[in-house]
Amino acid sequence: MDKLGRGWQYTAYDLGNGRVLKRRNTKLQAYRVMFKSLLPFPPIWKFPKFYRAAQSEAVGSLKKVQQTSLPKELFGNPTFSANGIDYEQDKVLPLQDFFKQCNLEEGKQAINKFVEFNKLLLAHNFIDKSFAIGKNFGFNEREEIAMCDIGEIWSSPENIQKQIINRVWTYNYVVKVFPNQELKDYFIREMDKAFLK
Repeated sequence: MDKLGRGWQYTAYDLGNGRVLKRRNTKLQAYRVMFKSLLPFPPIWKFPKFYRAAQSEAVGSLKKVQQTSLPKELFGNPTFSANGIDYEQDKVLPLQDFFKQCNLEEGKQAINKFVEFNKLLLAHNFIDKSFAIGKNFGFNEREEIAMCDIGEIWSSPENIQKQIINRVWTYNYVVKVFPNQELKDYFIREMDKAFLK
């Protein structure tokens, strides 16, 4: 089982059968990721609060995915472990990797698919909390968008509206996945058109 990567909440492992395992990080694993990602001034005293909040958010998100009437393939056909926090999913090509190898037109087409995907989610009162196109979404084997990080789903209308008003898709940690300014500008423009009313 090869390790694919580690974020604040989960470590992802390739199961070698077209599926990945997402295993919840221990506190120590999560704290290491937080420390590195928040350099040069990581607020270490806040790490326990961050960890508890992330775990609560993940548990709530996974329940939303289990209960939704949306097709499970949109979320990588997840299956959930008995502990209610670890899960398996279809392996996808993360969009951050796709953008490194695509041409401009292919990048724009991927952005268009992402926008349409998120319009569908929003119609069902779901969003990825930051519309993190690069890290939290990927292409499945049919080259359709799937959400590969299902631990940060928000469904509260007030919270969704707040994220849209704040245009979280313009934040640096979201748009830094684009290899050039033209794709970055296109993404922001298309997201603005789709979600700002």
